[in-house]
Amino acid sequence: MSDSNSITEQEQAVLRRLAGSMISASEEFKIPGADDEVIFRKMLKNAEDVELELRAGMEDFFAEFGGIAAIATLDEAGFKELMDIARKKHHSFLEMMMGLVARSYYEDPRILVALNKEDRPPFPKGNALEQGDWSLLDPVKNRNPFFRDC
Repeated sequence: MSDSNSITEQEQAVLRRLAGSMISASEEFKIPGADDEVIFRKMLKNAEDVELELRAGMEDFFAEFGGIAAIATLDEAGFKELMDIARKKHHSFLEMMMGLVARSYYEDPRILVALNKEDRPPFPKGNALEQGDWSLLDPVKNRNPFFRDC
């Protein structure tokens, strides 16, 4: 996040553990998990865009589950149980974290190479997309407008 003091080391440790539980490393495919140092640092950098919302959600999440100190000291089984409960509650903080984790993870060159994607921006070469069935949009195109005329 923008201020290095805005997220404590203890919070970083819990966030890293959380990221690793969302996308774990794979020995089979030789790819890191989302708790990898480079990916996690990228996630913290990406979090600057939503810093206030992330901070508020993080504090709410930690408070709901006994505080940062309690979460930080959980063993693997306890942490997994906490995550199962939080996922069932559809906690908004987890939804925000999943977006940050996925964005950061799939921006990593190692992951792109593992997915047989070039590590480059989409332009100027562009990316080839499979053409789908455009007729699926016909019901949307044919429905009556639902907005007011100005």
